[in-house]
Amino acid sequence: MTRSDGLSSSSELASAMTGTPEGYQSDELLRADRLNKRFPGVQALQAVSISLHRGTVHALVGQNGAGKSTLVKCISGVYVPESGHIYLEGREVRLLSPRTAFSLGITTVHQRPQLLPSLSVAENIMLGQLPVRKGRVFIDRRQINEDSRALLARLAVSIDPEEPVSRLGAAERQQVAIAKAIYRNAKLLILDEPTVCLDAGRIEQLFRLIEELRRYGMAILYVSHHLEEIFRIADQVTVLRDGRLVATASTAELTPGHVITLMAGDRGAVQSRNGKRSSSSSTQPAIELHNVSTKALHGIDLMVRTGEVVGVTGLIGAGGHSLAQVLFGLEQPQSGEVLLGGRPFRPRGPKQAIARGVFVVPEDTARSTLVPLLSLAANVTLADLAAVSHRGFLSLARERELARHFVSELAIASPSVTSPVRTLSGGNQQKVSLAKALNAKANVLILEEPTQGVDVRAKSEIHNIIRDLAGQDKAVIVISTDIRDLLEFVDRLVALRNGKIVADFSAGETSYTQVLDVTIGAQGVTVR
Repeated sequence: MTRSDGLSSSSELASAMTGTPEGYQSDELLRADRLNKRFPGVQALQAVSISLHRGTVHALVGQNGAGKSTLVKCISGVYVPESGHIYLEGREVRLLSPRTAFSLGITTVHQRPQLLPSLSVAENIMLGQLPVRKGRVFIDRRQINEDSRALLARLAVSIDPEEPVSRLGAAERQQVAIAKAIYRNAKLLILDEPTVCLDAGRIEQLFRLIEELRRYGMAILYVSHHLEEIFRIADQVTVLRDGRLVATASTAELTPGHVITLMAGDRGAVQSRNGKRSSSSSTQPAIELHNVSTKALHGIDLMVRTGEVVGVTGLIGAGGHSLAQVLFGLEQPQSGEVLLGGRPFRPRGPKQAIARGVFVVPEDTARSTLVPLLSLAANVTLADLAAVSHRGFLSLARERELARHFVSELAIASPSVTSPVRTLSGGNQQKVSLAKALNAKANVLILEEPTQGVDVRAKSEIHNIIRDLAGQDKAVIVISTDIRDLLEFVDRLVALRNGKIVADFSAGETSYTQVLDVTIGAQGVTVR
């Protein structure tokens, strides 16, 4: 017999389950025991264990790179750990794919649920198990709408099952994804940063839904940076740091301050290694934002001087990306004013921003900034072809000469300037993006996650390049969720929370724990 989700119930499911662990408890739904997972150059998980119980909410916390996503992907079948064991309802399981995990009752609802927008709510909920009529040829739409309406009512969700998903907001899509999991008899629901796109009212709706699921006996793994949510909704907390399990405890035994200390570790009290401003920095404002608001930003006041490196940090969705979009002309402020060199600055797109000397290097350079199939030289000159052209014709010799200059200046490791940029490492691709910005004669650089995914040596080189740029009277804004990394090389650190600036630190006078505290809001920091 073949299941509607494509799995053979007599083969794949049977082979997925073996053994029984020692000390198994009847209310323990899933246990991951000493999982190890390694990627090139990174030990993502090292002997990590976690136990999830029916009718409970278990929070998983840790800074970026702590191993949260890797653990979730091992539990949900996306990754196969190199060693360790996973037990479901007392029997060892081999989760070789997301489909296997899904069939065993493990469902993940991501920040942006994976639904089909052209189909209705009911069709998305029952997709793969749609009832049919008249000789199993036609879908019984009346039945799917009735069943979906009953399920949504049971979950206290007010959504029309006949509504196309494309018309729903983020909160409603999330509710549909949860209803879909319930319809398929999910036993473990993993919620990955579920409140990132939700306002306060929608968050309350989500919490009520979680309480309902808890009463039904479902186990919920709640992955979030927001400690106030965790202490309100979770029964237990597991803290990861650098791929290792730091602690698992009841929320009743902890305080937000304790959790921050566990997340930060011994390095939490270490201050910036770069406390002094660059000698060439001045008091001259390069770019200023006065009471700037967008859909994601609320009354931002920020000034960056020439020769200064300012880090902007916060949780995912705190507003850093929107800030970059505004400065590059990809998003228009709803109110407020931006000044560049004391003059109004309101670009209508990247072309106008670049012409005024402002350049954004986005997080995903391979997709957003670079053309992977083109050569290193072609990518460097792409934003300013006039500099390598004569009477309308591109000079390949001049293009290569210019590229060699930046290869030397930024220490870009490449066999040749004619090599396709896709063949370079992540760190060197970041350097090519910086070369492209410098070739465009940028005086204000906005870098999004410039050291994400690069090795230690490349990270140090990028730090030095950024400091050197400040020494040339460039103003540099570095937007990153990696607080420790920013403290290594910035002059100031601006913390965002829910689209507002909550702190503006001198990097030499603050610590990782202090910055983490205000970005998470664990101590009830008042937003100014």
